[in-house]
Amino acid sequence: MERQAIENRLLANILAVTSTMTIGKTKAARIVGGKGKLERLHRSGKVTCQDKVNAQNGKWRYNLSEILMHCRATQVKQKETTQVKQ
Repeated sequence: MERQAIENRLLANILAVTSTMTIGKTKAARIVGGKGKLERLHRSGKVTCQDKVNAQNGKWRYNLSEILMHCRATQVKQKETTQVKQ
């Protein structure tokens, strides 16, 4: 099987499994690239959220699979290798 097809299949599996999971507003904002971007995604309807508690201070819970579809690309930080003097 071609590598691209395998990657697409794995991504589809991840999104299917996470479709029933929710994530808090702070972590969702960190994944998509900030609070402003999260609010824009919510207003445009690309990301749905649910307010579980009918209270004044209820937590906003976002659908994890929708958040992952809009995640920002991050740079992988490489560890600095230190050489030991011998």
